[in-house]
Amino acid sequence: MKITEEYYLALGIPEETILAINKELCLITLNKLSSTARPLRIEMLQEAIGWPRGKDQAHRITTEIYKSHDFVVAVGKPGKEAAPDFKRKHYKTGKITNNKNDMNPFIMQAGVKIGKDLTFGDMFEQIGHLMRADIFGLEIFGMLIYRMAFMLDHMKNKENKWRYVPPKISLAVLKKRLPEIEGIPIDVYLYFLDVLALNEDVKMHTMGHENAEGDYGRINTLLTFANLVAVLLNRRSLAKFFFAFAYPPFNRSPLPKIKSLFETFPTLSPVF
Repeated sequence: MKITEEYYLALGIPEETILAINKELCLITLNKLSSTARPLRIEMLQEAIGWPRGKDQAHRITTEIYKSHDFVVAVGKPGKEAAPDFKRKHYKTGKITNNKNDMNPFIMQAGVKIGKDLTFGDMFEQIGHLMRADIFGLEIFGMLIYRMAFMLDHMKNKENKWRYVPPKISLAVLKKRLPEIEGIPIDVYLYFLDVLALNEDVKMHTMGHENAEGDYGRINTLLTFANLVAVLLNRRSLAKFFFAFAYPPFNRSPLPKIKSLFETFPTLSPVF
């Protein structure tokens, strides 16, 4: 089914809202998304590798990355894969080693860490609970994740470091329609996804896919989350989503970068 403006109007979305979000999020071209993102990814992962680390997992040093109200998204170093007894095969040399630059992303509220360390499975389950959430809010969430994969909404901060800056109009609408996930404000959840993706770039760099090689790390990770959202919207196949996990790279089922993208997320189209 081709989704048109009438579809959104039938959901009760004002036309001016639809057009404003389309103007803010539309992709003028799908060419070179990965290659354009690569220099930004390299800068950000090199910054992360330089963050201070403690002597072991019991003495992690925290670096705060994003703040929103009394929430903070941070990393602790070293992460669990940096432990001496963690064993993983280097992608290029085949050597068995630990992932020395791994970090532990987490969220704090009022200075206190929230919950346990989230696995991908935990996050899939959290997002899966959104099946009955507001449809347009869920769609905006998926589109922002897609754009985040290619760092389209990252900007340099005052310290000349790349940071995620959600598009204002889309975020404002998202906050009204999908204010939180499992008690975490939606903007904080987006920041956490960005830090999670950053850590995937760092880990891939350390284990052989150096300097944001290909779509390993950030891109495949976030496109997997975007794909899950598309499944919840009933615009992608649930069976194909899970089938992809049976083949390398494990834990990834990325949404195709180009094929059928505008059928999945119509308001990303420049000719909506």
